[in-house]
Amino acid sequence: MAQAWSQQAGGPVPPPPPPPPSGENKGLKRVVIGVVVLAVLALLGIGGVAVSKGIGGDELPEAAGGDGSQEKLLSESDISSLLRGRTQALKSGDEDAFLSPFSGAARVHQKKIYENLRKVPFAQADYRVLRQTGSGSNDYGDGATVALDVAFVHKIENVDVQPVAEWYRWVVKRASKSEKPSVTKVGGSPSAYGAKGFVYYPAPWDVYDDMYVKRQAHTVVVADKKNAAQAGRYAPHIEKAAADDLSFWSANAPSGASTPTAFFVNVEPNRKTYATMYASADEDPGWDAGMSVGMPAFSEAYEDVRDKPQFGGARIKMDATSNYFTTKDWPGGVKAISHHEMAHSITQALDKGDYSILTMGDGGPRTWVVEGFAEYMGSQFDPRAASEKMRSGYSDPKAKFDGKLPDTEFGSYPHSVHMDYALGYLALKYIEKQGGQAKTLKFVVDHYQNPKKLDEQLQEAVGQSGTAFESGWAKYVRSVVR
Repeated sequence: MAQAWSQQAGGPVPPPPPPPPSGENKGLKRVVIGVVVLAVLALLGIGGVAVSKGIGGDELPEAAGGDGSQEKLLSESDISSLLRGRTQALKSGDEDAFLSPFSGAARVHQKKIYENLRKVPFAQADYRVLRQTGSGSNDYGDGATVALDVAFVHKIENVDVQPVAEWYRWVVKRASKSEKPSVTKVGGSPSAYGAKGFVYYPAPWDVYDDMYVKRQAHTVVVADKKNAAQAGRYAPHIEKAAADDLSFWSANAPSGASTPTAFFVNVEPNRKTYATMYASADEDPGWDAGMSVGMPAFSEAYEDVRDKPQFGGARIKMDATSNYFTTKDWPGGVKAISHHEMAHSITQALDKGDYSILTMGDGGPRTWVVEGFAEYMGSQFDPRAASEKMRSGYSDPKAKFDGKLPDTEFGSYPHSVHMDYALGYLALKYIEKQGGQAKTLKFVVDHYQNPKKLDEQLQEAVGQSGTAFESGWAKYVRSVVR
């Protein structure tokens, strides 16, 4: 699930809520349901070739009237060989072999992608067929054409704790047995798990003709080569924030939590290009300056998936035209947005996505925990800015504190989004005041891994649960902002 920061220097702000009553929380529910569908369907077997109609648009129709006697030009073996060859060529660095099946514009684009991919420190990178549309038979005597939904399954070193996937749509043609299969078109899959938002296409390596990559101890910073000087200027500050977050997490989080030790960060000054990355939304909300996009774990084994994180990692993208990058104190701004988004990326891998469709996602991690922790993490390295932001958010003239935790969508009446970020932060500070930093981070880890047991987790962390915790926290809030 994407987590984002606003363009405003005052702090992170999600999109404004739709007007009540009919639209209230609709956006949040839509996102959560999508994650639910993804989490459930990601478990289904997706290795090998399944001959079925793809979901979404642009499917090729199945051949009509075929009795199975037509010449088979694109068999399962042909397709498996096609995918296996791309995997082996990418791993070995054989560009000619990698490009051999692509033709026309698809070949030109794949050459750029290949060169970009070779710059990324992958621990795993391979191509697998998820779905096939078209029989692969020479039904009408003019060759065979199939559409393949292909998963680029990959794991970036230290960034991903489990392999993740980007979904492509490949159009493959073969005129006769004497010719080799040819990939004539490559783009993003029309849908994944029934929704456009989960194909995670395009990634930076799909967009840039020449991708700049700056590898540091805890970060991989990427940008368009034409923006290399700008990205290189930001990279040390992004790296410093990564080292900060990881050091604090390592010192205080419980052992055994499966979390990343590095981050993949895309810095992009073109708003249209920024909004396109990872297809994280159908439309650009316009308010975000940075976003941590959760990447679902790829699994072919239904039986053991419950023992693995439901999310394999995250990708961070930042709008380099936002205030965090353009003010006089831009180094501080870059570190501030990085601290926040990296906190989301650390905890993303803990989220198993075990939400109930029937309850519209109410079983997921509480928003005040998710955003409160990201703010709490940043506050460790700039307490003065955190205090100012907290007081500013609480004092928002458009809002009124009613003593209630922001459990659902931020900005729900009578709160404002500014206030709710402050309240989430203060909830984590209240837990820290009662139990210390280690207990605070243990609470966060426990809650992400089992969000349905909030009362028990609060009881363990501060000796209070439910209404008792909320009441004690409300008193604390009023005491620190009066």
